[in-house]
Amino acid sequence: VLVLTGRQLTLTTPNQHIVARDSLEYWSQRRMAVARGNAVLTTKDNRYVGADTLVSYLTPEGTPAPVRSATPGAAAPPPGSGRIDRVELFGNVEIRTETEVVRGDRGVYSAETGLARILGNVRITRGDNQVNGTEALVNFNTGISRLVNAPGARVRGLIVPQQQQQQRATPPTGMPQ
Repeated sequence: VLVLTGRQLTLTTPNQHIVARDSLEYWSQRRMAVARGNAVLTTKDNRYVGADTLVSYLTPEGTPAPVRSATPGAAAPPPGSGRIDRVELFGNVEIRTETEVVRGDRGVYSAETGLARILGNVRITRGDNQVNGTEALVNFNTGISRLVNAPGARVRGLIVPQQQQQQRATPPTGMPQ
C-alpha cells in the first residue's frame, strides 16, 4: 500500500486523472486507488466525477479484468499503469455533464460504459430547472440523465418555462433606419 499525503495529490492514467485534497492511497495487489477529501476524477473527454471519497479500480491496459500474479513476491504493476474501470463514490457526490449537474450521497461510475448511478438525496440541475428523487442514472455518452423513482418515493421538481427574449427588429441590409 502506498499512501500519499500533502498537497496536489494526483494519480494519472493514460485517460484519467484523479486529484485529492487529504490523502491518496494505491493498493497495488488489489489494483485499487482511494482518494479522500474533495476527490475528483476527470477524463480526456471532459467527464467530471467528484465526491468526498473516490474508490477507483484499475484494469491493466488491454485486459478485461484485474490480473493477479501467481508468483508470490512478484513485483506489482507500477501505480497508475492501466486504466480506471470502475469508481465508487461516497459523500457529496457530484457528476457534471455538458448540460447538467447531478448530486447525491453515493454512487458508482463505469468508465467502460460511460454510465453512472447516483443514490440518496439526488438532485439533477439543468439551468434553472431541478428535479429531486432517490436515484438517478447518468449516461455520459448521450448526455442524458434520468431520475428513477424508487417504490414508495416521490419525485419533486422545479421546472421553469423558457422565456423567449424579445428580439429587436432590425431592418434588412441596405434599408434606411
